[in-house]
Amino acid sequence: MIKALRYSLNYMDINSCLTVLIPAKMEAGIGKVIEELHEHGLNNIITVVDDYDDPTAAAAASLGSQVVKSGGMGKANAVYAGLRYVRTPFVLVMDGDYTYDPSSVREMLRMAIQNDLDEVLGARLMGKENIPPLHRFGNAVLTGIFNLLFGTSLSDVLTGMYLLRSDAARSIIPGSKGFSVEVDIASQIASTGKIGELPIKYRKRIGDPKLRWSHGLNIGVDIIRLMIRYNPIFIFSLAVALLLVPGLLLTLYTGVQLLFRHVNHFIWGIIAVELTSTGMIGLMMALLALMIKRLEFRLVNANKAGKNPCEGLEL
Repeated sequence: MIKALRYSLNYMDINSCLTVLIPAKMEAGIGKVIEELHEHGLNNIITVVDDYDDPTAAAAASLGSQVVKSGGMGKANAVYAGLRYVRTPFVLVMDGDYTYDPSSVREMLRMAIQNDLDEVLGARLMGKENIPPLHRFGNAVLTGIFNLLFGTSLSDVLTGMYLLRSDAARSIIPGSKGFSVEVDIASQIASTGKIGELPIKYRKRIGDPKLRWSHGLNIGVDIIRLMIRYNPIFIFSLAVALLLVPGLLLTLYTGVQLLFRHVNHFIWGIIAVELTSTGMIGLMMALLALMIKRLEFRLVNANKAGKNPCEGLEL
């Protein structure tokens, strides 16, 4: 009975535990987003805009949202600026384009508390048809690279709806611009804390899309930059491992020349052996660096015993 009371989130208490942060710019659907949040009892809302002249600001303020200015351009600036105004133990970041269903917010908060997570991603596994095919492909590739580097098993690292423990969010060092903010936050949380995900519904957006294919390239570049920051030995070793490609091709060439044409390319053969052996060493070093980093993540998670910041609330 006590456990049931602890995790039954009522409307009054959730607003003292959770702030909803909406980075927004010219969002035609911001009114419906905030109204829907109110319907779910979520009234502690901060909307961050680039400029107060943006109609989004007036629409959000008229519905009771606190409106603040980011002080810079782009989504990353909006998120990091908004975090400075959060006073609750948890914060939910969500896009203001009506694509994210807030019916999963309580379950995300419950998951974070029960499993002592620093971040819970809302994985867009329901409603994938509302994500453009090119974006789905790019998301799958970038999420796969992220999982490889950080030893996670996430489904949607680029989601625009995620819940953060506020103290963990404040410890994040801003290192990205624009739409790479989700990857930047997730990489730092995965490196120092615990991260999980919950399947959520994804809907068609209201208004024109802002994400372009060029943003996907920028996110990919930022993932590589984050790799260099958090596991430079892996990146260096992986670059050395690429010598396997010319080494094996040269080995194949010299072998064919020797077997079928009886031409002995002695010098090229030595170069092929050197390239292949160096590439193999690089590959083994890359795998070793990856294993050590994943072990580090597991040790961090195993030794992290966080206190429930909402313990005093009637959850």
